[in-house]
Amino acid sequence: MTWKIALMAGLLCAPLPAMAQGYSTMSHEGLRTGVILRQSECPDRPGQVWASAPYPDGTVEGVCIRYYAAGLAGTNPKAVAFIHGNRLNQSYDEQGRLVRVGVSDSYGNPSEESLQRAAEAQSRALGHPFIIVARPGNYGSSGIASEQFRRREVALMNAALEAIKQRHRIESFGIAAQSGGGPSLAGMLAARSDIACAAFSSALTALREREEAMGNAARGPRLSQTLVDAYDPIREVGSIQASDRRRVFIVGDAEDKLIPYAAQQAYADALTRQGVKVTATTSTAVGSNRHSLGATGQRAVGWCLDGLQDDEIATRMRQGEAGYLLPGGFY
Repeated sequence: MTWKIALMAGLLCAPLPAMAQGYSTMSHEGLRTGVILRQSECPDRPGQVWASAPYPDGTVEGVCIRYYAAGLAGTNPKAVAFIHGNRLNQSYDEQGRLVRVGVSDSYGNPSEESLQRAAEAQSRALGHPFIIVARPGNYGSSGIASEQFRRREVALMNAALEAIKQRHRIESFGIAAQSGGGPSLAGMLAARSDIACAAFSSALTALREREEAMGNAARGPRLSQTLVDAYDPIREVGSIQASDRRRVFIVGDAEDKLIPYAAQQAYADALTRQGVKVTATTSTAVGSNRHSLGATGQRAVGWCLDGLQDDEIATRMRQGEAGYLLPGGFY
């Protein structure tokens, strides 16, 4: 008997990465296995940046991070960036052994063209430059998607954001992160001072608290037991500096089957104790797991950059994900 855990992707026994010749993580096969590129295979041009970070043993390796942007000018006072959730599914046997790595239905059949169209539509809807940052091993980025939630992924995403900032002369960010993108955004809050607005939607921000809230529903290996060098945001809040120039928003569904809202609220409470300005609320997600709130998070940082007050943003976030989805959008 096997069972699927949609949230945990690539936590054990990841397949060996393929070489890049004619092979991309834009494909389902590339997403499952990963793709390794040399820096010489990642030309310095808009749409991709080279980012490096160490493994736990100190070995440094780089990845080619792809991004899909719209609305950028020569100089950009503000821009919205989005960090997507996980796109792998895994199956385990009754002993907790990984037996299959699959691709989430949410991955669809992406292409550079479809991602570019999504960025353009979302830039128009938000009224700000909009950047989709593809996590390592996803959507054309090199690397291994199953190495998610780790400190190295957080460091790679932060390095990629810095390279994007420098290339496009971006002064300030609003960053939204959905689900498994949460650890990367949390790490950025600790490392950066240029994030004016941040929104966590249905985000993985407290590993142990999630497991406790899931209870018997959390079948299979616990994330805290299987992850190597995990970045657990709630245990890193001490590294985040409070600032009057930063606002954080947390939105989740009270019926979320993958990341219970109690775990998301625990992170909000920890940020508040740290002196961070936080607005947390619930909304109605889409999908059978009541988990998808990416459009709401994106809108929240857009409204924040526009200068709307926290209570008005909270009211708008509570209106439900379905009303904010765009045809062909990326969430």
